[in-house]
Order: sequence, then C-alpha cells, then structure tokens
Amino acid sequence: MLKKIVPAFAAIMIAAPALAADLPSRKEAPVYIAPVPMFSWTGFYIGADIGGGWSELNAKPYDVFGNNLGSFNTSSAGVVGGGRIGYNYQFNQFIIGVEGDFYGTGIGKTVYYPAIDSSVKTNQDWLASVNGVAGFAIDRTMLYVIGGVAWAGTSATWTPGATWAVNTPSYSVNHTYTGYDIGGGVQYAFTPNWIGRVEYRHYGFGSWNYPSNYLAQRTGATLNNNIFTVGASYKFGGPVAAPVVAKY
Repeated sequence: MLKKIVPAFAAIMIAAPALAADLPSRKEAPVYIAPVPMFSWTGFYIGADIGGGWSELNAKPYDVFGNNLGSFNTSSAGVVGGGRIGYNYQFNQFIIGVEGDFYGTGIGKTVYYPAIDSSVKTNQDWLASVNGVAGFAIDRTMLYVIGGVAWAGTSATWTPGATWAVNTPSYSVNHTYTGYDIGGGVQYAFTPNWIGRVEYRHYGFGSWNYPSNYLAQRTGATLNNNIFTVGASYKFGGPVAAPVVAKY
C-alpha cells in the first residue's frame, strides 16, 4: 500500500505548479492616479482694476521777471479704475513679464488762494504706463515688483476772484506729463485661468511750466501720485499636466 501512495503523492507535487499556472490570477490590476495639473504663470492675460489714489501737486508761479510769487501745494484724492494687458514667462520659480495699462481717474480738487484772490481747479484725468514685471512664484501665489514709463493727463483752470477786473476770464490749460512708476503687489490664482491681485504703485512726473497770460508768466507744477488697486485678470491657456503615476 505504501509503495502505491508515495509515487502518487510525488506525481501530485510535480503537477501542482502547472495546475496553479492555469488558475485565474488574483493579483490586483494597477490603479492609475489622474494627472495633477501644475499651475504655470506663463501666458498672455487681460484684466481690470479699481481702487483709489491721491496726488501731490506743488505749484510755483513766476512773474515776467522770473520772480517767484509763492508756493502752493494741492493734495487731492479720487477713484482710479481701468484695464491692463500683459504677458508672463515662468522659469523654475521666477517670473518675468511685460504689462501695459490705462486708468481713468477721479482725482481732482479746487483750491482758493487768498494771496492771489484766485481759485485753481486741478484734475488728473488719466494714467497710463508700460512696465516690466519681475516675480517669484510659490505655487499659485506670486510676489512681484513692477516699474517702467508712465504718463498722466492733467488739466488746470484758474478762475480770478472779485478783486480782479470784471472782464478777466478764466484760463485753462491741459498737459500730458511723462515720468516713471514703480511698485509691487501679490497675485493669487483661484483657478487655472482666473487670477486676483492687490497692488501699490508710486508715480513720479517731475515738473512742467504751465503758461499764463495774467499775474503769473508761468507756473512750475510738480506732480506725484500714489495708487492702490485690487483687480482680476484672465490668463489664456491652461495648466501643464503632471506625469501619470501608477500605483500597485
């Protein structure tokens, strides 16, 4: 009996691996994790901003002989709003870009000067600039500085008081200043395409001589601005997909 059992058991052991190979595999199929988009700041964008600002206008009138007639400072504030367009390029965590913008402003004020019995109304009608941008990205957050060439459209109206001759009319003049702007801010990408930002910018425009036909032969006026804005922009193009990761 034993002589019959041993050969049979040996035959079963030899055949077992072959039989196991024919059975269905219980090994789980690989699980693929969907690609995770990596945000990139590279791309064209268009946006809009709104905020407020103030201007400092220092005016120094001079008579026909070049004598200074005094110094008048006007500080005015108002709403600022407009649009911008630009392009950013990201390499590693660094970003460089170029941006152009145009803002209309409500900055203006009328001041009466007793020394010359006159009222002067100053308005800053618009601001525009072309800037370079340098930033540092922390995933969807970008810290940046901005600066470049800026322009400001201004107007001023001088109105004489009661001590002037009855037939003395008001006098108005318009001028476009050229100067610089510099500032910085932070941006955050809420989605792959929609981005919000908060920004501060300082504008410096130097001095220009407003001509006059009356008491002052000319008036040298120095203009500076400080602007705070919040805004949103739409970045064209989607995120870059990450490599597919397989999990077993």
